[in-house]
Amino acid sequence: MLTIGIHYAGTIASLDMRGKFIKGQGGFQLQMLVDKVLSAGTTKILLNLTEVPIIDSMGIGEIVRAFKKVGESGGVLKLVGVTDRVYGALKITQLLDLIESYKTEEEALTSFGKEKKARGKKKKGDAEEDASESAEEDSDE
Repeated sequence: MLTIGIHYAGTIASLDMRGKFIKGQGGFQLQMLVDKVLSAGTTKILLNLTEVPIIDSMGIGEIVRAFKKVGESGGVLKLVGVTDRVYGALKITQLLDLIESYKTEEEALTSFGKEKKARGKKKKGDAEEDASESAEEDSDE
């Protein structure tokens, strides 16, 4: 049986999943919690898979659904603590190319801070450097 707990680290919600994420277990619960977190105004969500030993196509589909829903709401969903067997399933489906994944919650939380800084306004000098880099890349082709 899959259970999902929730805790907050500042403005980031962590959905802590425990158990096998397989057909008939947890999909509806995950979508309800994602809706609840988004409706409360939280747009940064971690899906903690540390205690999920196995996942099947239904579980993968539910993660994709949650990722899409969070993205459509202007938020970001990231994975943390992907176990070896779950990693294999997510790698085969190329989901790890789409969704950021971190080994520890601490790394994932830090990544939200870096993301915020990266989205900040650029200084005038930075914009000029970006333009010159783009021009160099264009000339290489």
